[in-house]
Order: sequence, then structure tokens, then C-alpha cells
Amino acid sequence: MKKIFVLGVMLSLLFVAQSAFAMTFQQPVKIGRIGFPVQAPYHGLIIDGANYNDGTPYREKSNKTTYTKGTARFGEGTNALWCRYNFERKNSADCFIKFGGANDFVLTQYIADKEIFRIDNDAGVALYASYHIYCVTDLKILGTRKDGKWVVYIDSKKISDKYFGGKDSYKLDGGVLYEVPTCAGDTLIVQYRRWHWSTNGGISEPEGEFRFKWDDKAQWFGVEQIVY
Repeated sequence: MKKIFVLGVMLSLLFVAQSAFAMTFQQPVKIGRIGFPVQAPYHGLIIDGANYNDGTPYREKSNKTTYTKGTARFGEGTNALWCRYNFERKNSADCFIKFGGANDFVLTQYIADKEIFRIDNDAGVALYASYHIYCVTDLKILGTRKDGKWVVYIDSKKISDKYFGGKDSYKLDGGVLYEVPTCAGDTLIVQYRRWHWSTNGGISEPEGEFRFKWDDKAQWFGVEQIVY
């Protein structure tokens, strides 16, 4: 009886220890938007929800203000997401949005319109999702490691390359579209749909999901595909 009691205590302590190390995520919260809407008649980028923006403003004919070049910040404190951007209509090669920390930009993307989501967690690390959708989808998840260094954890283009032969929707039969992440405990969940020419409307119902489970030892996310 004593041995059973001791074993039960040890298992309980092991469960508590494992729980203490597991990161728990809250559901993503949309905090802003940055970029150039597809086919928009604008002369700069739309920036919504930024706590700070030193960009050069441009007053559009619609009286909407866009921004041509500068730095924006989403959030406050050391875990805020910083964006350095440049819009040059005459030379698209110079157009970019860079994401990361105040002096640690780790993700450079084209200026296409993006929604910004913050993913809070009980480990106190910064975690954000950049999401673009317009016929195609592009999802990036970036944030800090324990040492404060910014990294790109998840890149939907790399997932497409590995699991779908690089086929993103649309126009490519079987091309994939990703949803905004949801969270369950220590796992980020991203559902996906496919583009099928044989389907009315083209876009399927969700065909599966990717589960990105946090590995505290590796300080990174594992990847598991679930096909519905």
C-alpha cells in the first residue's frame, strides 16, 4: 500500500512538473493591419491599430490617410511588434514591410495587406501572427525566444512546399489556403482548405489541420498534419 502511495505521489509531481514547463496559449486577438490592399487606388499603405507610427502621411482623395515610409509599432513594452515599411510606387522592388523587435527585424515581406494578431501566453514571450488573404493566403508566426531574440517560427510557404508540393491557391488545382490560427493549450491549430476546379466556387470545406505543439526543450514548434 505504501509503495502504491509513493508511486502516486511521484506521478503527481511529474505531472505538475510537466505542466509547469508547458506553455499555454490564449486565442489570437486581432490588433491591427498594415499593407497595401490589392488593387487599391492608394498612394501609400494602410496602417490601423498601431500604438506608434512615424510614417510620412499621404492624404488620399477619399480623405483616408495612408503612409509611404516609416516605422510603426503594435503594442507596448519590450514585447511589442515593430514594423519598418517602405512604399515606392515607381519601383516595386523597393517596397517592403519588415517585422520584428525594435532593432531586430527578422521577417521581410512584400507590402500586400496583412492582418496582425497577438497570441498571449503564460510564458511572457512575444508571439504574433501576420496573415494575408486574397485568393491566396500567407501566414507567418514570429516572436521571441527565451533570450529575447526574435525568430520566425512558422511560415505557411514552407508548409506548402513540404506537404502540398508548393501549390498555394488559387488557380492551381489542389492549392492550399490557410485559416487564422486557433489555440488549444500548448498547441497552435491551423485549418486548411483546398482549391478544386471540380468544386462549385472552387474552395473546399476544411480538409485538415496542422497542429504546432510547443516543445519547451527545443524552444520551437513541432508540426503534425491531421487530414479530415
